[in-house]
This record gives sequence, structure tokens and C-alpha cells, in this order.
Amino acid sequence: MVTPDPSSAAKPPVVQVRDMDFCYGASPALHDIHLQVQYHRVTALIGPSGCGKSTLLRCINRMNDRVTGARVTKGAVLVKGKNIHDSDVDLTQLRKQVGMVFQKSNPFPKSIYENVAYGLRIHGEKRKSVLDEAVERSLTQAALWDDLKDRLQANALALSGGQQQRLCIARAIATLPDVLLMDEPCSALDPISTLKIEELMHQLSQNYTIVIVTHNMQQAVRVSDFTAFLHLGKLVEFAPTEELFTNPREKLTESYLRGTFS
Repeated sequence: MVTPDPSSAAKPPVVQVRDMDFCYGASPALHDIHLQVQYHRVTALIGPSGCGKSTLLRCINRMNDRVTGARVTKGAVLVKGKNIHDSDVDLTQLRKQVGMVFQKSNPFPKSIYENVAYGLRIHGEKRKSVLDEAVERSLTQAALWDDLKDRLQANALALSGGQQQRLCIARAIATLPDVLLMDEPCSALDPISTLKIEELMHQLSQNYTIVIVTHNMQQAVRVSDFTAFLHLGKLVEFAPTEELFTNPREKLTESYLRGTFS
């Protein structure tokens, strides 16, 4: 895990989910979720398929708004103290503040350079010097600069799967978000590429707050500082990762971790 940053300890949580219920149409998906995500830490969401992990992740940047009938029916989600469902919230600005990396790498059919510069261009940045600096910084942070600095005009789709996913991470951090959401970012990758993404998460957490959904409990242990266990849309337990995995408070958590869960 990252070395604690004394300055971040004094800050309020960057993300606060307060007693939230969430529904898809008439179907409840999340119940009474209360969660706090600390600055510059990695928080893992684990649990069986269909438990609400990805739904909760997408609540943090309102990606669920794209689903007809999806809505928060109780409670609130705050990012840096601001309720993200307030009427004055600009979704484009929210998603600049809360970036996202998906399960399957999805680079645009453009050059490597334009993939990384895309978010900045959307927000009106036209200065080449600023774009150049952001592309180099983001690719460096994504551990790609040395490999790709002489190929910036090459089509991003020609990269390997692992490189494409790291490029998507570079694209997500180019706008300097406060929070980076990662929805099973390694599930489609081979073990070597997975290791590189995990190492990258450790490095990125020095500058970004990361929330990751993973089905891989060993991955949660390796990469996260805090872990939340969900079951049937409810948050069963949330604790520092080492504590949750070695001394879970809830019997349901213990059963899931031991593989006796049914």
C-alpha cells in the first residue's frame, strides 16, 4: 500500500455515499449504502456477481444516468462535499473530476496522442503546448511514455491489450481527476499485463483516489487500502483491507472469503 500522506489524513473523505438507495425502474439495486472514500487511497469493492458493485461504482460519476429509469431514491453521493445530484452539477465537469476505466479497453480509433488529448479538447483546450505536456505527463504516469513517445501518431488500436488498457488509464487521468473509477480493469488481460496494471495502481494512488471493482479477492488484497464487501445490494462490511481479510467482523464476509459462501 502507499505510504500515508499526513496532509490527506486531515482532509474529509473525497467521496461520501450517505444512506443511499438506488433503483433500476421498480427494481431495488442498492440499499442503505454508507461509504467514505479517503484521498489518495485505493478502495476495492468485492462481492458475488450481481451484488451491486458496478452499480455503486457508477453512482459516483452518475454513469447510471444513461440507463432509463435508474435513479437514487434515498440518500446522497458527495464528491469533495458537493452533492452530485444537485441541479447545478454539470455532468461533463463531474466526469472530468471523476474519471473512469472500463472492464474492456476502449481506445478510440484515433492516434495515441489524440486518445490522451481527447478529454482536454472536449473541455476547450486548444493550446498545443498544454496538450503536449498533458500527453507526456499522462503517458508517463501510465508507464507508456518510453514505449510510445516515438509512435504518438500511430493508431491506438494497434497496441496490445495491456497497452490499450494503460492508454485508457492515461486518457482518464489527462484531465487530472480527483477520483479514478476502475471497473474490473484487469479481467480481460493476461497475468503479465494484470501485474503491470496493479503496479500502476500503486503508483497512481500517490496522486489520485482510486475505487476499483474486482472479482479477484487476491487482487483486492494486493492493490487496495480499504475493501467493501457487498451482498444483495447491501454493504455488509467496510474496513481496511488487511483487517477485513484477516479478521472480518461479519459472518457473511468470513463465509465469502473462505469460499463457503452460498
